[in-house]
Amino acid sequence: MQIRLDDLTGPEIKRLLQDHLNDMYAASPPESVHALDLTQLQQPSISL
Repeated sequence: MQIRLDDLTGPEIKRLLQDHLNDMYAASPPESVHALDLTQLQQPSISL
């Protein structure tokens, strides 16, 4: 496992995050989805 800061621009990361959000919305009511999308995760105040 490698832990490092990432700018989240790679296609693998975009696909992983989109798949996660799709699963969240498919399995949970919208008001219970507590996940950030790619744009929100790319804010300067967030490290991932």
